[in-house]
Amino acid sequence: MGGTIGNRGGVPAALTGFRRWRRTRPFWGGLFTLLAALLLLYPPYASLKFGDIEVSLRTTAGISALVIGVVMIACALSFWIRPEWRLSAGIVALLLSLVALVVVNLGSFLIGTTLGVIGSSLAIAWSPRRAPARETPETTARTPKRSERGRQDAGYKPSPVPRANRERDGETTSDGETTEVSEAASTGEGDK
Repeated sequence: MGGTIGNRGGVPAALTGFRRWRRTRPFWGGLFTLLAALLLLYPPYASLKFGDIEVSLRTTAGISALVIGVVMIACALSFWIRPEWRLSAGIVALLLSLVALVVVNLGSFLIGTTLGVIGSSLAIAWSPRRAPARETPETTARTPKRSERGRQDAGYKPSPVPRANRERDGETTSDGETTEVSEAASTGEGDK
């Protein structure tokens, strides 16, 4: 297998490491926010030529586009570098995306604002995965055993409401024993 170091089902080790890094932070929120910032920065400083005609969108929005774009780039990078700041940076990026709609050439023709809103929303909604708990002999001893029916044996209380497969005067437990259920419990009046 040429070119794969630490082969994991045909995926190179670099891609596996990138995937692990990407899953520990709001990667897609940062990417969408970064694309939005670049789209907001481009039109005020772009000069497009169509033959002999030069189209320029240089307006007074140039300095505000620069400020909004640079702050949104900082927010996007903070999503990747410091994921614990995702909430505050996401709120700032969301507000700047909405302000850009009014200030920066209709939010870079609505595309920049849309990408900014999507990216900041993804970053705000992202939450870190919790590592699965390791099973040790102590935790295994503390967890109650489950019966064949999937119920926990420790502290199991039968339902006071009879079901169709239970007898009228009694109820069968997981041990096969029949317990008597009072008339008040069977009608649901026992806990009032």
